[in-house]
Amino acid sequence: MDEALDPTGAVADLAGTRQVHLLEPGDPERIGPYTLMCRLPRGGQGADVFVGSTGDDGPLVVIKRLPEAAPELARKRLAREVENAARVKSSRVARIVDQDLAAGAPYYVQEYVSGTPLDEFLAHRSAGLNAEELRRIAIGLLRALRDVHAAGVVHRDVKPGNIIISGSDVWLVDFGISRYIGPEPPSGTATTGMAVLGTKLFASPEQLQGAALTEASDLYSWGMVIAFAAGAEHPVDPDDTMSDSDYFLALRGGRLNLSRVPPNLLDSVSQALRYAPEKRPSVAQLARQVEQQTRWLGGTSQIPDPRTTMRDLQSVGAVVEAARYELARLERAIADTRTGFAAAVAVAVLLGIIAGLVLAVLYHVVL
Repeated sequence: MDEALDPTGAVADLAGTRQVHLLEPGDPERIGPYTLMCRLPRGGQGADVFVGSTGDDGPLVVIKRLPEAAPELARKRLAREVENAARVKSSRVARIVDQDLAAGAPYYVQEYVSGTPLDEFLAHRSAGLNAEELRRIAIGLLRALRDVHAAGVVHRDVKPGNIIISGSDVWLVDFGISRYIGPEPPSGTATTGMAVLGTKLFASPEQLQGAALTEASDLYSWGMVIAFAAGAEHPVDPDDTMSDSDYFLALRGGRLNLSRVPPNLLDSVSQALRYAPEKRPSVAQLARQVEQQTRWLGGTSQIPDPRTTMRDLQSVGAVVEAARYELARLERAIADTRTGFAAAVAVAVLLGIIAGLVLAVLYHVVL
């Protein structure tokens, strides 16, 4: 949080949940119909990122804007980012609510996700997440990736800074280097160079090589995020001091420290971190495996339990997954709490009494 921020008002409320900064000299007071309140950390391609609103009663939004001198390639990349983010229909991905890509300084507007990025969340913890918190992050992030991939989009920048822990769910944000791989021809132009790489420490081996990417690349990043969150340090380069070549050789040789990953998540994380993308499980397989291996976990958590919404029920597989997850929650509620166990016993006794009465009536009728 910026120490110079006014300790009162909406900006102070924002600063209580994430890193925000004062507007800088030369920043506009408004962009389109939106009054600017503060800054978020800058995005790629030199983009400025602001928090604003349309008025006192208007919802908060995030505005990403390129400078007026931005080259044509940056403008096309921004258009591609908007296009890909708009394809995704998910309760865990911020919606695009406005855009003006033809403006002198092109911009787009997304709904603001109130919460804390995972990297900032971990910075305030003396250790990594506990097993229950890891379960919730793992499942919530897999659900977000399922929705992204269902839209034919590969995110390509799954990292703690792009994972928001809100009061109700886990969100995935920032489609700055995403790529559409669906059947429809995309508009715009391909990204190149560092824009393809994103953040080295959470990129897949094929991404580091500049190879063609599939959904499996995001799953590798998922595994790296969970391993990082388990110990609050990177499993390959905790001090971020390795050269690019040494780092890549470590990935290829499987030299990852997964000792802090809980046993019930270790298989899933290890499979997601396989060097060859074709050997990694799918999102559905990982979600099913994580749910089966962690369904009896409990304990305190500062991370919300993933919730099921109507947007989660867009396919037969998603319905089955949601049903399994809700059944597991019911089983945990019965087995892990005195109230749930007592209620289950009471229901069983009541059903037994009813069954006994029915059998008694049938017995007398037969006689």
